[in-house]
Amino acid sequence: MPEYSTQARELESIEAELKHRNTFYKEQLGRIERKNAEMYKLSSQQFHEAASKMESTIKPRQAEPVCSGLQAQILQCYRENLQEVLLCSDLVRAYQRCVSTAHKALL
Repeated sequence: MPEYSTQARELESIEAELKHRNTFYKEQLGRIERKNAEMYKLSSQQFHEAASKMESTIKPRQAEPVCSGLQAQILQCYRENLQEVLLCSDLVRAYQRCVSTAHKALL
């Protein structure tokens, strides 16, 4: 019988040590998770601040349609001349020149 009580005490001691380690590791994990959450919050905040700063320094581009009048005329010409679209070639050339001129003006 004394062997069983010695083994029982050893098992209780081991179990107590395991419980202690379990508690310790749970506390460590909790600390790491809190620290990780703080770092994520800080990183996210810094990212949003940097993004806002960049957005304020970059001018938004105003992309207005160029040569929209000619474009509408070409579409109308195509509708009216379904079988003879080559009749619209002068308008198409004028549109190409207009777009080219607008493109050069941007450069």
